[in-house]
Amino acid sequence: MLFAELDVDRFFFSVRPYYKPYRVGRQEYRGANAGDFSGINEIDLLLGLCRGNDPYYSQLLVEKMLFMRPEDQASLRDTLRRRSFLDQYLDHLEESGSSEWFQRNAAAFVAVCETHGRVAAQHHDQLVTRFIEGPSKALDDRHLAQVTASGPPLPVLLASLEVLRDLRLAAPRDDIGSRHGDVARLRAAVGSG
Repeated sequence: MLFAELDVDRFFFSVRPYYKPYRVGRQEYRGANAGDFSGINEIDLLLGLCRGNDPYYSQLLVEKMLFMRPEDQASLRDTLRRRSFLDQYLDHLEESGSSEWFQRNAAAFVAVCETHGRVAAQHHDQLVTRFIEGPSKALDDRHLAQVTASGPPLPVLLASLEVLRDLRLAAPRDDIGSRHGDVARLRAAVGSG
C-alpha cells in the first residue's frame, strides 16, 4: 500500500526530514530517521550477514551511534560482542550437518536470511530508488547540495545504501564483505535452493 499510495513529490519535498537539516538557534540538526534505531543492525550482526569487523559496516555503525539513544547504543555494543548465528552454523556444519536438528534449524535460519535480504532489497529498490534517487534526478545541480542533511553527497549516499542492501542480501559480490559464499554453503548443506 505504501508503494501504491505514497506521493513521490510530497515525500521528497515535504516528508523526508532526515535528508533536510533544520536549525534551532545556532544549532543545526538532522531529522529523525528510523535507521537511527539499533534493531536492524542487531539483526544484520546476529544473522551474520554483516560483520562488525568489516571496515564499511563498522564505519556505518560508528556514524550511526552518535544519533542512537543510549539504550540502543548499549544493545548494539552487546550484539557486537556476540558470535553470529551464521558463524555458529558453519562451525557445526562438518560434525552435525546431516543431523535432523541441524537440517531443520539451519534451513529455517537460511529462510530468515533470505527474508531479511528481500526486505532490504525491497526497501532499497522500491523506496530509496523511487522516492529519493528518482526525484533528485529532476533537481538542478545547485539544489542537489541541499538534499542530504549531513555526510556524503547524494550519489555517494546512494552507493553506500546499495552496498548495505547487497550485504543484507548476501549478494555475490567480490568488492564488499558479502557472506554470499558462506550462505550458499549452508544453503547447499540443507538442500534449500
